Amino acid sequence: MRIVCTIGDSNGIGLEVWVKALDALRGHPLLQEVELALIAHPRTAAEYARACRLPLRVSGSWLRIGTLRVECIPCSTYAPIRWGYADPAAAQQAWEALDRALEIVQHKQAEAIVTLPITKRALSSLGWRYPGQTEYLARPYRTATPIMCFVSDRLRVALVTTHVPLRRVSAVVTPEGVGTFVRRLHASLELDFGLQQPRLALLGLNPHAGEGGILGKEEEQWHPVLEALRQEGYLIEGPWAADAYFGRQRWQDYDATIALYHDQGLIPFKMVAQGRGVNVTLGLPFVRTSPEHGSAYDIAGRGIADPSSMQRALLLAAELAARRSACRMLG
Repeated sequence: MRIVCTIGDSNGIGLEVWVKALDALRGHPLLQEVELALIAHPRTAAEYARACRLPLRVSGSWLRIGTLRVECIPCSTYAPIRWGYADPAAAQQAWEALDRALEIVQHKQAEAIVTLPITKRALSSLGWRYPGQTEYLARPYRTATPIMCFVSDRLRVALVTTHVPLRRVSAVVTPEGVGTFVRRLHASLELDFGLQQPRLALLGLNPHAGEGGILGKEEEQWHPVLEALRQEGYLIEGPWAADAYFGRQRWQDYDATIALYHDQGLIPFKMVAQGRGVNVTLGLPFVRTSPEHGSAYDIAGRGIADPSSMQRALLLAAELAARRSACRMLG
């Protein structure tokens, strides 16, 4: 099994947490049968490691982290290290690494991609017009509609909308769209997490989940769709008032929580996960994970970044890829 990792923004903390994570995970059972590769310019990786005093050695097309040997798939774009700066060269390298990773999984040469954080501001100067890496990685698969899902040891949160401005959410979240999302999420949880009949909770859009239509009509419009889903056998409850749902820890009763927009789901998720969550893209032909955080320019190069989320992103990629492989073998 092969997992390819993309360098992301080399002026942020991505490579630091990646090296620290692999150094801590050496010998972990889940990674024993995994071939790891990093897509990056070797010189950038070497200069980053020296500047950040990381236990990474670059030798030709191979990287060494202690006794761990990792293939280095070279990018043509070299980016000098400029900590905390949205540099076009670093953005070009990050973009090139994503394209190379997509090419690899499309040719069935890897089962999973782990993406290090990018900086969209830097990429946009090069013509990047995608809300995030999730949408970019789904680009070649016109029939696939990816689901952004955040996973920790205690909580899973799936987002109906991802990087959509708040003023547009109510127009985007339609009753039909909610029904389709529930079906897709259910199928992904069965495939990737082995959950038979997952228990799902849907959050409301408005305060108090609309309070019977007084504070908003959207939730009232969803009831027929939710009842139809229950008749089909889906275990879906809601819509829940989001504040009471998280405040009373009702999420512990469900396998996944469906949030309508970015901050509704990610604020409570990150409070529960405490830096140990993982961003997982469901619904693609390959596994994709990423740490829950961004490039963190404010601490880049200081050597203080916490690798916990990256550790879990690597382990979850291996776990999900192994489960998909086992399912394929079973037919």
